[in-house]
Amino acid sequence: MTFFISFYYLLICIAHLCAMPFLLALSFKQKYKTSIKKRFFFPTFFQESAALYWFHACSYGEIKSLQNILLSLQEQLTNDEKILITTTTQTGYNLAKTSFPNAIICFLPFESFIPFWIKSLKLKNFTLTEAELWLMPLVCAKKKGATTLLINARISSNSYPKYLKFAFFYKRLFSFIDKIFCQRKIDKKHLKTLGAKNIKVFGNLKLNEIPQITKHYQKPNQELWLVASTHQKNSQHEEILILEQILKILPKDLSKSPRILFAPRHPERFHSIAILLNQTLKAHKLPPLAIASKSSIQETINAPFGLIDTLGELNNLYSISSLVILGGSFLPNIGGHNPIEPAFFGVKLISGPYIFNQKSLFMALQNYTISDLKNLAEILAKSDLLEPTKITKKLDISKIINTIKGTK
Repeated sequence: MTFFISFYYLLICIAHLCAMPFLLALSFKQKYKTSIKKRFFFPTFFQESAALYWFHACSYGEIKSLQNILLSLQEQLTNDEKILITTTTQTGYNLAKTSFPNAIICFLPFESFIPFWIKSLKLKNFTLTEAELWLMPLVCAKKKGATTLLINARISSNSYPKYLKFAFFYKRLFSFIDKIFCQRKIDKKHLKTLGAKNIKVFGNLKLNEIPQITKHYQKPNQELWLVASTHQKNSQHEEILILEQILKILPKDLSKSPRILFAPRHPERFHSIAILLNQTLKAHKLPPLAIASKSSIQETINAPFGLIDTLGELNNLYSISSLVILGGSFLPNIGGHNPIEPAFFGVKLISGPYIFNQKSLFMALQNYTISDLKNLAEILAKSDLLEPTKITKKLDISKIINTIKGTK
């Protein structure tokens, strides 16, 4: 095992050096301006005498799923204990910074830095989330005497064949994880075949999220249909594909039609999507988009067609929507998005069929609708027959907290 780890570490150091020119070029993109530099060039080294509970979560959604666990754990800490949170994306970092002011927040350094970065830290526990499987952090945490957990673990049927190709690697990696809490029985089966042990089927932590409303907007006089968390895949844009289906059933008198509001997933797409949506509306002789950054969110909500090109508004909009079309699910190989947040507000919920990353969450709901693009217009034409979506399951996170604390 020692030879394997040494050889692996040598390989990632070589890969890191070879990738430097590409990473440097990538670091000038707005999306990666801070994260790339902090992960691959100038990681945040810090001195801390307190014993640390270290949590690593990739991005915004994973950080959000940890909120109840972290807040509960924070209340149980002694004076000489702290929480350390690492992430790999800017959105995850920003959320962690605002949500956990008492925790230490930083970007996860690339694995070649980990032995030096962790050297002076005193670790009690290291917890990974979902599919964030990093060998060097696990190896170094175990050398520090920390317990190691993987929570909210998932290996979808789509990605499982890829994992199998590197089963020899994952068998060694899982030997450094003490306990795993996974989302579904199929995840447990996949994990076991890859060499994982001590696995408990727990459910998806996102079931315990309580969506927070940060601003209150007035409902429009008409129904509000929110097209949320949409993606681009290759040259296809979910926003355009969905809009084309909506336009098939909208009444000609727009004063009586639902307000159609788009909230795309990635900020770097806002400008291009606005152009494409306006081109489609113009081709159908319809009024142009109202754009939130150019007017106001309330004016955009009230317009026949609107684009929310700001972040952090989804829960505020779910709370006044009558129907939500949840994106990331109408094109293959994206995997869907968290349906718990819109379901919390009792909206009528429609998702595409490609939800392989969210199946455990949809299993906890009633009255949602799955539709491909071909049938979407027909379903929307009968939207008055759809029922509000309900959440039917909750989780007891005390089991995970006790395991992290070493009391169970």
